[in-house]
Amino acid sequence: MNKYLEDQNTHMREYGFSELINARRVLSKPLIELPLRDEQRLFYDLSRRLRRFAGHTALAYNIIPDVERGKFRREECSARAANLRDYIEHKGNRNVSITGVSGQGKSYLTMHLLRKFEDRQRIIFSFKPDDHEVHLGIPVIDAKECLPNPFRDVNAFSEAYMTAFFGEKVSSGIQLQQTPAFLQEIASQSSDWKSFMKTIGEKRKSASKNQIETLNAIEQNVKSLIVEDMGSVELANESTVFDFSTLPTKQAQNFYAELMLRQIYREMEDRKRTDVLICIDEAHRLTKSYHTILDVMSREIRDKGMLWIITQNLIDILPEMRANFGTKFTFKLGDADLQLLSYNSLVRFSVSMLQPKQFVDIEFPESNSFAPVLTYMPDGSEYRETPRILAAVREAGMEEGAGGRGKDIDYREEVIRILSNKMSYATEMGKEISSKYGIEKDQAKLRIKSILEEMKNNNEVGRVKYLREGKPIVMYYSKNPNLSNLHTGMQSQAVDILTELGVAVNRISTTGERRAFDIETDFFMVEIETGLKHSLEDLKERIAGTNLRVIIIVPNRELIDKYQGLGERVMVMTMDSLREILIEPEKKASYK
Repeated sequence: MNKYLEDQNTHMREYGFSELINARRVLSKPLIELPLRDEQRLFYDLSRRLRRFAGHTALAYNIIPDVERGKFRREECSARAANLRDYIEHKGNRNVSITGVSGQGKSYLTMHLLRKFEDRQRIIFSFKPDDHEVHLGIPVIDAKECLPNPFRDVNAFSEAYMTAFFGEKVSSGIQLQQTPAFLQEIASQSSDWKSFMKTIGEKRKSASKNQIETLNAIEQNVKSLIVEDMGSVELANESTVFDFSTLPTKQAQNFYAELMLRQIYREMEDRKRTDVLICIDEAHRLTKSYHTILDVMSREIRDKGMLWIITQNLIDILPEMRANFGTKFTFKLGDADLQLLSYNSLVRFSVSMLQPKQFVDIEFPESNSFAPVLTYMPDGSEYRETPRILAAVREAGMEEGAGGRGKDIDYREEVIRILSNKMSYATEMGKEISSKYGIEKDQAKLRIKSILEEMKNNNEVGRVKYLREGKPIVMYYSKNPNLSNLHTGMQSQAVDILTELGVAVNRISTTGERRAFDIETDFFMVEIETGLKHSLEDLKERIAGTNLRVIIIVPNRELIDKYQGLGERVMVMTMDSLREILIEPEKKASYK
């Protein structure tokens, strides 16, 4: 019996585009040759019926108008395997979006479709650690080791910055208007990040008050983008997965992904690459911004290749961009997305009735007459533990050794380099060094711990107990008098949380501004307190100078008591509690 099923699966005929758009005629054979009423058929075990389609996409049933009741109903039929590659390629527009709430099967379908196009050059952008795409058997490039130089194209630099930091409203209108011009001017005078920061300082000397605020915000933001050893990415004409998950911040990941996209698309325009399939997972990182190159690509890529994007919500894609996808495979959506489908009540009803792993194409050519519901039946190969293949990326001046990255590792220098840019903890530093040198994470972590203990005893680094996602960790920071990366790191995290929750940030102060709160919004002020200061007088002055509520964020619960009693408008909490109190504003300042 098993042999019969395997043979049937191997030679299974898949229905293509012309048959799909005539699915009501093709699938006219009844499901069961028994006189069952419609309500009884709905309880039929669909998953058992479709089990023989493992490894294929199957047509499960149709949604059709119900003439008698004036609504819509489900029409059962004999299932058929569907050839989605033929379906996509026979549309004039081969761009594909895959949307749906979490846990519905987007990853299964994406992996299946990418394998269907294995004869094409596939360039995939991945943002999650160890995500499914890195196990496709396609060579993986750690984006952190081969970033494009942002100063080679000042316009691309400006647009990538705006995409990373202004995907949603996070600053005042004046600052937003001034930022692109400043970015292009400063970038044109810079060859690297060091000269970029120096030019900001020089501009600040002759700037107005509003311009100084803009320059301060740029200076603060670019700290999260600074990565050493940048170089031009030379890609062969082969399929590649870019793994951006090792970059330290979401803004850095989005910034360099945008730069990488622009470089690749420029090569496509120059016909150095032809008929390329570009697939972007977690696409909402870019598609919310009017500055992303994806808007242009969605309109103009058709004669050069295909653009595929995967994200949870249709509303994450700008309307102008959304219209340029010829196929929109859609799993179950939330209420806000369903409102977008009001133009076609049959399609909206179909999407609202979908079960896990079921999807429809909301751009189906015959969607005014019926909507075929499809489902991908996994066969186990999608999540197979295949090895992660590292693409060869050679850097000048490095001897071949462990991981092709040189034989000797100066752990002390690596720790100093990391802590000069941000606060960090041993596990995170170990992961970064292991990725850079191609060694085991545990090996790097053990060496780092001994180095950190030595540096702490020499008063070169400080450490503080830090609450991160509800778990206490030991966070290290540089004690260089010119650095304050513990404070800066907490400030950046707070800005990320506010931005993610849709809170408009009016101002982000730079280190050393004694009279300004660290983060200012329309409704409250945020002050970062590391617990390292002995006097609270300057903080009391700032609190007295505002009528708004003040939120003080500390690294751990033990420090909360130190800042209690500063007034009725003052709330003291950890970083985790900031998210909780904004999601549930009725909770008071009793977070510990």
